[in-house]
Amino acid sequence: MIAHREFETKTGGRFDAVDITDEVHELVRASGVSTGTALVFSPHTTCCMLIASEAEQTAAALATTMEIVAPENGYYAHDDLEVRTENLVADEPANAPAHILHVVLGKASEAIPIVDGRAALADDQRVFFVELDSSRPRRYLIQVVGD
Repeated sequence: MIAHREFETKTGGRFDAVDITDEVHELVRASGVSTGTALVFSPHTTCCMLIASEAEQTAAALATTMEIVAPENGYYAHDDLEVRTENLVADEPANAPAHILHVVLGKASEAIPIVDGRAALADDQRVFFVELDSSRPRRYLIQVVGD
């Protein structure tokens, strides 16, 4: 059995952590899968998926980490359109720090085991779709696979 659903949201800006745990549980229940995997995926290179405890704490930790790893006011060739010549799009935002954090986090997706028809998250674990750039319309996908 495979169940798939795409969701749309508008993020609130950098480090907005949208809690999508209820959507994961809902799709797992609706799928009827007893044993398998729920995959959550971000198709954006400036968003990520995280499993953590609280959105507010997660957002604060990301903000602190971002300033250490990739300071917002630093120089980045990615954002210097006189230097960069590849993968340019109209109205390209200066967002190199968001791309760097995405690479450091390495979390385009998370896989969650399904056991006895439930996503096997601990009581304090939540699934977050996290914006690493600016507020805008975004998409995320949840796919449930199993028996």
